[in-house]
Amino acid sequence: MRTIAVCATGYYLDFNTASVITLTLLHPIQSIPVQSWTFEHESVVRIGRSTDSHVILYSAVVSRHHVELRRDALQWEVVSLGANGTYVDGKRITQMPVGDSIVIRLARSGPNIQIHVGPLPANVAKTVQGDQTVSQRQPRVSGIPTADAGDPTESGDAPIPNLAAPVTKQLEDGEVSATPSGELTQRSTAMDVENGSAEAVPTSDPLACTHPRVQGNTLFCPDCGQPLQVIQTIGGYQVVKTVRQDTLGITQLAWRDGQSVVLRTLKPECQQPAVLEAFTQQAKQLLTLEYRGLPHFSDFFIAEGKPHLVRGRVYGQSLQQRVSQQGRLTQAETIATIVQVCDTLDYLHQQSPPVLHEDLKPENLIQQSPTSGGGVTIVGFVSLNSFVANKQAATALYMAPEQTQGQKTVAVDLFALGPLLVYLLTGQTPKAFYAQREQGFRFYPEYVPGLATELVAIVRRLTNPQPEDRYASAKEVAAALLSVPITA
Repeated sequence: MRTIAVCATGYYLDFNTASVITLTLLHPIQSIPVQSWTFEHESVVRIGRSTDSHVILYSAVVSRHHVELRRDALQWEVVSLGANGTYVDGKRITQMPVGDSIVIRLARSGPNIQIHVGPLPANVAKTVQGDQTVSQRQPRVSGIPTADAGDPTESGDAPIPNLAAPVTKQLEDGEVSATPSGELTQRSTAMDVENGSAEAVPTSDPLACTHPRVQGNTLFCPDCGQPLQVIQTIGGYQVVKTVRQDTLGITQLAWRDGQSVVLRTLKPECQQPAVLEAFTQQAKQLLTLEYRGLPHFSDFFIAEGKPHLVRGRVYGQSLQQRVSQQGRLTQAETIATIVQVCDTLDYLHQQSPPVLHEDLKPENLIQQSPTSGGGVTIVGFVSLNSFVANKQAATALYMAPEQTQGQKTVAVDLFALGPLLVYLLTGQTPKAFYAQREQGFRFYPEYVPGLATELVAIVRRLTNPQPEDRYASAKEVAAALLSVPITA
């Protein structure tokens, strides 16, 4: 005989299946299933960035331990732990019973998780079931306490190294790394990181480790988690690789306190007083910001006379990589992408003083992986192009003409959206559509093959050589784009 009860939410729970709970990550725009995890014997299921979570989501707005789902004799309940809060139907919650198919949002702008009490139907599960996390598939070790009654601790599940066969993933800045299909628990290896490196949390005394499983061009030991080759140490950060050098600055991958981060600094020849002051002011302002379309900025310091901005890594693929590898985007995808960028720009431009990016281009827009939320993150800050006399050709294609005279307002970021939109739709470099024609030298969207009439008008206004004739705000650009009829 089956026992059925009514929980506080009014949902009926079948005790034969109520012990099973399925969590489904939803696409941030289309709200379709992306990946799911089913738990059959857990009384507590934790969601967060920490590698001891049952469901690990790499997102700047998600806390290390963000949400716990707890089961008692009658029902499941959701308990919010994260600093940025948990939301249901737009309202922040602290603790509430779980109704079947309820959707929770981690932070106001974070990923959406749908909760299903009981296993997913077979046809749905086959479509969206993802790799199990280690906490789902890892065997219990005899004689070691489990974490069924509460938090997993160091005395709980024993870490088991090298659980997953490596697969390849495309990461920020265009490098490919070998990564496992799942994330390991606390004190084990978490290898899905940008720039072709494995990030590990030590499982043993680092001084005693001989790095027995290091292979290829790995930057970090998968056992002890320490960098294998340090280029230099700056302000307590161990630099392991120079990722990029541009006209103004240097971007480096570094390691500190068990985490890999990205450092941005100026080239020695670019350290004029005005540039140093501008870099410092923008870096300090970025430290005060926290938004869904931005990386997490965590530190700023001066070392050897040079300013350094520290940010978290972004997990995903740049739009330049996506287009070059997968081809142009559809009109619907392009509009959705630009609208996301507009949302972040609107947040930046409303700061006091406004935060300008000055270097919006496909390489600086990262499409996050689904487990990170799936949105578009803007990177490449403190480029300060208005201070650079000799612009790189690729950058100039997205640069407003007044930037070459050192002028900078929110209009310079809006200008870049025009060539960017055309690039995403066509896969062609914007250079093909700059010309000296009847209205002088400018970007001519009417010569873009197949560009909808409504989009021609929007891009033409965005790329007007006169800043005052462009849109007044990113929010206005988004509204114009959302009014365009979607075509195939």
